Amino acid sequence: MFKKAKVKTILFLSIALFIIFLFFVVIGVSYRMVVSETIASTSAHQKELLHLYRDELDNQMKVLEETAVVISRNADLQAFINNRHEHFSYNRQRNNLHKYLHQVVLSSSMIDSIDIYMDNPPTFDSQYPIRFLSKIDMHSHPKNKEVNEANEVWLGEHDKHLTEEEKVVSYMCKLYSAKGTLKAMLVLNVRTRDFEALFVDRDHHANQRMLVGKNGEAVMVHETDEEVGRIVAEHSFNQGGKRELDQGLAVWSALERADWFLVEVTPWGELTKGGKRITAVLIAISLVAIAGALLFALFLSTAFSKPILQLRQGFVQFGKSQKVNVPIGYQNEFGDLFEGFTEMTKEIHALHQSLEEEHRRKNEADITALQANINPHFLYNTLDQLNWMAIAKGEDEISEVIELMGKMLRIGLSKGKSFIPIADELDHIRYYMQIQQCTKSVDISFEIDVPSELHHYYVPKFTLQPIVENAIVHGFHRRQRGVIDISIRPYKQALQLQVKDDGVGFDQKAIPRKNGYGLQNVAERLRAFFGEEGTITVYSAIGAGTTVLIEIPQKQTSDWGGVNKYVENGYYRRRRASN
Repeated sequence: MFKKAKVKTILFLSIALFIIFLFFVVIGVSYRMVVSETIASTSAHQKELLHLYRDELDNQMKVLEETAVVISRNADLQAFINNRHEHFSYNRQRNNLHKYLHQVVLSSSMIDSIDIYMDNPPTFDSQYPIRFLSKIDMHSHPKNKEVNEANEVWLGEHDKHLTEEEKVVSYMCKLYSAKGTLKAMLVLNVRTRDFEALFVDRDHHANQRMLVGKNGEAVMVHETDEEVGRIVAEHSFNQGGKRELDQGLAVWSALERADWFLVEVTPWGELTKGGKRITAVLIAISLVAIAGALLFALFLSTAFSKPILQLRQGFVQFGKSQKVNVPIGYQNEFGDLFEGFTEMTKEIHALHQSLEEEHRRKNEADITALQANINPHFLYNTLDQLNWMAIAKGEDEISEVIELMGKMLRIGLSKGKSFIPIADELDHIRYYMQIQQCTKSVDISFEIDVPSELHHYYVPKFTLQPIVENAIVHGFHRRQRGVIDISIRPYKQALQLQVKDDGVGFDQKAIPRKNGYGLQNVAERLRAFFGEEGTITVYSAIGAGTTVLIEIPQKQTSDWGGVNKYVENGYYRRRRASN
């Protein structure tokens, strides 16, 4: 889209979408902040309220537990469970115990009935809230598993044992003999509605506040929520907490008298009412603001795209060789752009003229080059004539030098190429050394150690000859004999060319760090061809000869491609200096 659509369209859509996105972010953040504040205040209020209900529950449960302790110490009950009654007093003790327990039920607003599970239970009247049951009957109790695991335990909501008349919550404690034998189990039953009244407001829905066990099981809950129980189970006793659930905000508080948690869940709908109202107001305000922002975006995009369209029209006019008219009066970046466009058109006109002049000069140079091709042939023919003249006059040594010069000349010209095979470079050195041996009175020998597999690699021509010439002129100054060793070896992805002589050498510290013209010429050409990959290093000491080590990349073709990437032209240097 960015490459195909118009600038005005892109600019308008970008500003419009950004403004709309920004408003949505503001609305979303505002809504979230309002809801977060509501949740924080609601959870704080609910925690405080739950603590009050929890304390009420703990107090009532404590009263029932103390009542169970008092009942367990009754003499008639102890006599019954330990079978310490005489036959003639059995009915009297039973009536007294029944009367005592009935008074306990009547005096308590919480206790609905009392069950005593024992061996050899006496008979009881089913019309009364006191029941004497066999311990065997406990096996069918709805909470039998919990009864077996503890000596005293609160049993969550369940059907009243051996009847389905109503739901109850029970407290059970086991009664033992002095020897630790289980004699009876005392169970105090509380009607569910009476127990629920301790923590449920009639103004609230029953499913908003509930009791759950430590493992998430329902104690007193109309709609069991497994996630509520799981989250509560992760916290220890005497610890409150809160968590955001899918259904709403859950706040809980742990009871001290049982492994139960008092939990209240507030639906999200009630929590987000205020946030939704505020969000509706913000959306209405945002719609008005967005409409104004879109008009501003349209004006801004039109103002910014107009100079660009004018510049585009200028390019069209310039391409059709028409008079270019660019806007004036801009003093910002557009002004710089128009000024640059004007300068560019002037430079293009000047460049076009220079190209025409260059084309004319190139044609002249091509003609000159064609004429210059005649000169090497004339030189070869002249050397051949001189060679035959020397042979005719018996000057064999002069003839040999002329012949070697012709061979060197042919290699040196090499059809104008800058790179020649290593084999040709070595032949060039051999011809040069043979000429030196013919023309000088000194005995200078040379050794060439180059593996044949390297002969096909290419090197810049005249790489070794200036170094060998330096060795002859300076290394063997005032000496009658000497040896020059030339070797080439592969090294990683490069070639190492070495020229070593046993001449007089020199002190590198005493002589300034600059080479002679020959070495300097080689170094500059290597730097032009290879940049930092082409190096030349000189090692020398007085009386120890001189070693010149050259390292260049391996090259298997003679192609060069003109000016190397490491060679800077004048235009580039001027631009870099101006920057």
